[in-house]
Amino acid sequence: MTSNFSIVQCIFNREQYAPEEMQRILREAEQDESSAAKLLADDAMDINPVRTAVMLAMGNNYPNQELHYVSYMEMFMAAMKNMLHTEAVVERVPCQEDEEQPCYAASQCLDGDIRFVAGLIASEPVYLKLAERYSEEELPEMDEMAQDSIEEFINVLNGMFSVSLGEEKIETDLGLPRFGKNVSPQGKNQLRLRVHSSIGSFQVVMATDEFF
Repeated sequence: MTSNFSIVQCIFNREQYAPEEMQRILREAEQDESSAAKLLADDAMDINPVRTAVMLAMGNNYPNQELHYVSYMEMFMAAMKNMLHTEAVVERVPCQEDEEQPCYAASQCLDGDIRFVAGLIASEPVYLKLAERYSEEELPEMDEMAQDSIEEFINVLNGMFSVSLGEEKIETDLGLPRFGKNVSPQGKNQLRLRVHSSIGSFQVVMATDEFF
């Protein structure tokens, strides 16, 4: 699977910027990507910066899920930019902490030749901003439209991932999206990754069974 090259992920992988400073860089890059390119030295180039970050976060703990987890995150990060019009980077270490409450989760299971569950968990303010980016509607409070927007985003993204798996002769069927509140994920072979975006941070969760 080919991923979109990310200048800001390259910058983040250099470990020179705190998350707060990185969010400023993300906002500027969202307006003009050349502003980020000016911060990147030629010797720091990485043609697969998302893959590098996810592989570092996984270490040697997910040998059977390695390729699927990496490929999914590459697609997820590309979708942040292409579908939510939001610059984002993923941390190079697993996420351990839960989101500030109230927080909301959306997930979906792919079942068939493999079983794969993926989704996101975000605090209410970030969840609403993500939903606004996807729906292109103003969403001042948590309601059914906000819930449906993120569920639809996850459904579209996971549908794309299922098609990609099918191209590798791995057949899967999509389950229905699920929604939860104040979730502390507990999935089998679970990997939680914090994503920093121009509109706030949240976590992506991948597992081999339902994590809430």
